[in-house]
Amino acid sequence: MRENYNIYDEQAEYAVLNSIIFEPKNYSKHKDMLEPDMFFMATSKDIYKAIAELDAKGKPIDEEFIKKELEKQNKFNPEILLNILSKNPYHNILGYIKELQELHRKRAALEATTLFRNGEIDIQKLISTCTAAKNMYVTEEAQQVTKHEYKHITPFMRSLLQDLKSINDYPDSMVWAVMLPSMAGLIGARAKITNGINLTVFPVIWSMIVAPSSLAAKSTLYRKAKDCIFGDMQKEFYREYEESRVNHKTRYKEYLALPKEEKLQTDEPEPPTLKQIIFHAGGTPEAKIKSLQHNPNGGVVYFDEMKAELELTNANQAYKALKTSIFDGETYHKELVNGGTIILYSPILSEVGLITKPWLLEVAQKNDVASGFMARYLFSVNSRHDFKPLKINENFIDTKKYSKVGEFIVEMFKNCEETITFKLSDEARLKHKEWFDEYSETVYDTETDEEATASYRLSTYVLKFMLISYIFNNAQNLIDVVASDNMLIIGKEYFDEALEIMELFRNESHKLLQLFESSNKLNFKIDDNAVKIYKKIDRSEHRKITRSEANNIRGIDKQIIDYLIETGMLISNKVDRTEYLSKP
Repeated sequence: MRENYNIYDEQAEYAVLNSIIFEPKNYSKHKDMLEPDMFFMATSKDIYKAIAELDAKGKPIDEEFIKKELEKQNKFNPEILLNILSKNPYHNILGYIKELQELHRKRAALEATTLFRNGEIDIQKLISTCTAAKNMYVTEEAQQVTKHEYKHITPFMRSLLQDLKSINDYPDSMVWAVMLPSMAGLIGARAKITNGINLTVFPVIWSMIVAPSSLAAKSTLYRKAKDCIFGDMQKEFYREYEESRVNHKTRYKEYLALPKEEKLQTDEPEPPTLKQIIFHAGGTPEAKIKSLQHNPNGGVVYFDEMKAELELTNANQAYKALKTSIFDGETYHKELVNGGTIILYSPILSEVGLITKPWLLEVAQKNDVASGFMARYLFSVNSRHDFKPLKINENFIDTKKYSKVGEFIVEMFKNCEETITFKLSDEARLKHKEWFDEYSETVYDTETDEEATASYRLSTYVLKFMLISYIFNNAQNLIDVVASDNMLIIGKEYFDEALEIMELFRNESHKLLQLFESSNKLNFKIDDNAVKIYKKIDRSEHRKITRSEANNIRGIDKQIIDYLIETGMLISNKVDRTEYLSKP
C-alpha cells in the first residue's frame, strides 16, 4: 500500500479528504490535528488547502466549491478529485489522521538525516530537527500512562499492587510510592541489608507523589495503603497510651500525697510515652527527635501536603541535616540547651509526601537535586491525563489479609535485641555487582552531575526493595525468617523484581528532572536522547553498543531507540542474534 520507502500513504491521504468532503463536520472536529504538510502528494495538499480556505471564508465544503477554489490557482485536477470522491465514505478518519501524522514526522526526520549525510547541517542541527519532528503532534492529552509489564514481581507485591490500583486505576509508580515506604516503615530499624562488599542500608524509603489536587485522589490511596499495612496497630498504641495516662495521673496524685520523708525515698512516676509506627506529620524538629528517641524502631510519616515540610527543610539547615541522618540510619546526637544529651542510634523514618506540581516548583531550590537531598526521594510525577474521571467504586480490598502480615512481622522481630542483617545469596550478590558496575559506567558516560546524583541514589533502593519484598512474602506464608541464619539469605529472584521497580522510578525521576529543567531548577541542561546514546557509543571500545546497553541509559526506551533507527540517526546491525547500534 505504501510506496517510496514508506514515507507516504496515498490511501490514507484520500481517506481523510474523502471523509471531510462527504461529511464537512469532520473538518471542524479534527482541524486542530491537521496541517497541509501532513499530505505528501502535491494534489492532496492542494485539495486540503482549498478545504481550509473555504472553511476560513465560511463557504460550503463540497465538490463544486473545491473545484472553483483550485481553478483560481490553476491547480484543479479532475481525475484526482474524482478518484477521491468515487470511494465509499470512510468512517475511521481519526486512524488515518494519526497515520498521516506519523508519516509526516518520519519525512521530516529523514530529510534532516539526508542533509546531515550530505554535510549540509551539523550533528546538533540534526538532533534538534529530529527531536522537533518527534514532538510535532505530541499533546499532553496524548501522553497517557504506559501499562507497566512485570516479569519478576513476587506474589505479595503483585497482590497488594493490584488491589490498591483497583481503587481508582492509579499509575503504577503512584501505588508503589505509597506501598514501599509504608512497608519499609513497618520494618523500620528491625532489619537492614548488605551487599556483602561495600553497602549496608536500612529500609528507609522517602517518596513524593506529584499530582493534581483532588483529581488524583492521592489521600484515598495512602489511607487505604495504611489500612492494609498497619491495620489497627497505631490505634491500639493510642488506646494503650490513653490508659497509661489515666494510670499515671492516679499514681502521680498518690505520689504527691506521700509524706515528705517517704516521698524522698520514692521515685516520681514517669509520664507515659506514645508508641508510634505512624508518626505525626507536624511538630518541630525537636519533637521529631524526641519521638524517635522513644520509638527506636522508627516508622513512617505521611504528609498530606508536602509543601510545608519542604519549606522547613530548606529554611532550617540543622533540620535538613537531621533528616539526612534519619535517611542513612547514622547515629545522631544532640546537646540540649537546658542540659543533657539525646542520642539516636538508628534514627530511621520513611515518609510519603503528596504535593501538586505548582507547589513543588514554588518551594524547590536550584541545588536541591545537586545536593543529593531531593535525589533521595522516589518520585511519581503525574498530570491530570494520567487519571480517569473519579468514580465511586465499590472497593472490596480485604485489608485484614494484608494487616495480618504486618502483625506477623512485628511479632517476628519482637525478641530481637539488635538489628537483624540480611545478606544476598552468592548468585544475587554476583548479579547485583555486575548490574551496578554496568549501570555506574553508563551513568558516568552519559549523564550530567545532577542526573548522576539522582541515578546513584536510586541504585541504593534496589537492596531496600529486595529486603522489603523478601520479608513480606515470607511473612505472608507465616515463615519466621529470623529464626535461622539460613533464612537471612535473599535470593536472585528478589533482585530481578527490585530492578524492575527501580527502573520504573528511574523513568519517573527523569520526568522530574525534565520538569525542573524547564523551570530553571537545574544547573545543567539535560542532553537530548540521541546525544546520550552517541556519548555511550563514543566511549565504547568498538564505537558501537548493544541495544540493551542503550536501553539502560536514563530517559531511553524501546520506542525511542526504534525511532532513532527508523529516522537514520542510529545504524542497527545484528551479529549472532545480538543487535548493535552505531552512529550514522
